[in-house]
Amino acid sequence: MEVLILGAGVIGVTTAYELVNDGYQVTVIDRQSKPAMETSFGNAGLISPGHSFAWTTPKLPGNLMKSLFQKQRVFRFKLHWCPGLIRWGFNFIRHCTSENMRINTARKLRLCSFSQEKLHELIQETRLEYDQNKKGLIYIYRSDEALNEGIKKLKLLQPIMDKLDLLNTDDLIKIEPALDHLKSRIAGGIYCNTDESGNCHKFTQKLAKLCLEKGVKFQFDETITRLETKRGKVQKVITNKNEYTADVYVLALASHSTFFARKLGDYLPVYPVKGYSITLPIVDFSKAPVHGGIDEDNLLAFSLMANSIRFTSVAEIAGYDTSHKPSDFSYMVDLADSLFPDALDFTNIKYWAGLRPMTPNGSPIFGNGKMKNLFYNTGHGHLGWTMACGSAKITADLITGRKPNIDLEGMLLN
Repeated sequence: MEVLILGAGVIGVTTAYELVNDGYQVTVIDRQSKPAMETSFGNAGLISPGHSFAWTTPKLPGNLMKSLFQKQRVFRFKLHWCPGLIRWGFNFIRHCTSENMRINTARKLRLCSFSQEKLHELIQETRLEYDQNKKGLIYIYRSDEALNEGIKKLKLLQPIMDKLDLLNTDDLIKIEPALDHLKSRIAGGIYCNTDESGNCHKFTQKLAKLCLEKGVKFQFDETITRLETKRGKVQKVITNKNEYTADVYVLALASHSTFFARKLGDYLPVYPVKGYSITLPIVDFSKAPVHGGIDEDNLLAFSLMANSIRFTSVAEIAGYDTSHKPSDFSYMVDLADSLFPDALDFTNIKYWAGLRPMTPNGSPIFGNGKMKNLFYNTGHGHLGWTMACGSAKITADLITGRKPNIDLEGMLLN
């Protein structure tokens, strides 16, 4: 039985791995020259069930409105027009209530925890090396107000409360000595000892190589132009170079999934939210952190990647534009300097911007739409790396007819 996967990011490649292990003949198509060159390329690198909070807080609509009239550092909305923006925007705002935040966080936590288990199983099988750091993640609070808000939010993560430690400033610095110079400016922190980090780009490329060895075919440098359908099934995928047929199709094109879904008669509530990252070489390891984590007051994530540290921030609703200029990152550079001032080479910064495929409730979309032989695996938002292995297993289970070992409430298209 042949499966054609559209998209060679971490979602598409992990799905290919699951399906080839199930005995399918798998082909993966991508417009880039290598795997993981778009959304999976420069992301935060955090595997963080301990921070699987929904974005849809009651305060968020007001922050987005402010960004129309004054420059916001993290949450930004730029006036633009794209198909689906208004409908998606209304749904997103509708989810910005305390009750929806509770429900959406519980759902995301369920999937993130399941996915982390599947990641560990995969690593046990493959021994892939991708800068994995299993020392836990630290969530830093600079103000008492932010710390108190963080403590209140912990009740949303009740199933993993035993893995979360509330730390005062001294205890936080014992765990992460690189923060000692900020001692007078930190109120405390939360430590999740089971959260971790790793290089998603490196992981995906190495897993793709393993998939090749198992017989998966990759067709790179091919742009998908259309899908031909007949009698409720996809019959053919047309690219700028070739035509492909298969028994089953998987759509894993992140933010671009909506264009093809619309042509198939399906509405996918997925919209791009732009994120920015900088990666800096470490020049003094004695002053560099040993954990990844998040500066909560400034919503700046950081993680170790071999001999570098990556920082990520910003949620910008600006359509499909991934362009950027150095000034877009000045806020992040200043924060990186305040966190680890003597550890990094600030003359050698790598800049990147990419699109998070966000749904209003923050959960991905699985299953069928109108085409019974096409399965969706898309809409993972800012936690695609965390959710990837679990999402791949879910998709493989749905294709083979197995019942997934996780409640999919709120995650199936139909």
